[in-house]
Amino acid sequence: MIYYLDYLVIFELNRQMVRTTNDARRPDRRRSRTRAALLRAGRTLLASRDIGGISVDEIVAAADVAKGSFYNHFDDKEVFAREIGGAVRRQAEQAVAVANTGVTDPPARLARGLCVFVRFAIEHRDSAKVLWRLNAGSTMADAPINRELRHDLLAGMQNRRFHSIDLEAGLLLVMGAVVISMRHVLEERVTTQPSSIAANMAAGMLRSLGVLRAEAHRLAADAAKSVFRGETTAP
Repeated sequence: MIYYLDYLVIFELNRQMVRTTNDARRPDRRRSRTRAALLRAGRTLLASRDIGGISVDEIVAAADVAKGSFYNHFDDKEVFAREIGGAVRRQAEQAVAVANTGVTDPPARLARGLCVFVRFAIEHRDSAKVLWRLNAGSTMADAPINRELRHDLLAGMQNRRFHSIDLEAGLLLVMGAVVISMRHVLEERVTTQPSSIAANMAAGMLRSLGVLRAEAHRLAADAAKSVFRGETTAP
């Protein structure tokens, strides 16, 4: 009888511990869902307007959460926008990293990178629009977010794959080509295939960095064929 009572006591204690653990986890799951809903809503809204033109009321309404929830997760709208911008840029950069796995030649890496960004714009329209709307300071050569691009440009200059251009100008040329390509493929009246736009823009970008015409077009064509054939997709 004593053993049976001990068993009941232990059983009840274990049941209470499991229930307490589950109760403790529920708020964390709810908090994560609320945060994710806010970020999704913000990404959609930021695709069409700057953060200054979006109210907290609009954000929580789009996320379908209580207004107070916003300030439980973010100090203000600027912090909110920076987090979205950083997340989108990391998403695109991860896709570039996947596409460039095993590729060491700087011109080939840049060509493939531009093609991935164009494909990213087609597959993630809202994210692409957010990408060029946010990320203040991203044009600076020493910006942490430009680490891989800076590395590729410097490597190309050191081994004379790129020439007659400095780091700052090279970075601005690449970023300019990427952004304008992304914006162009999202225009409603564009009839040219995205893969063709990406290949031609990548070739022009490489030529502006000093790569000879024939090689620039070959590398750009190979990059577009690889990326748009489906060897890599934006995660």
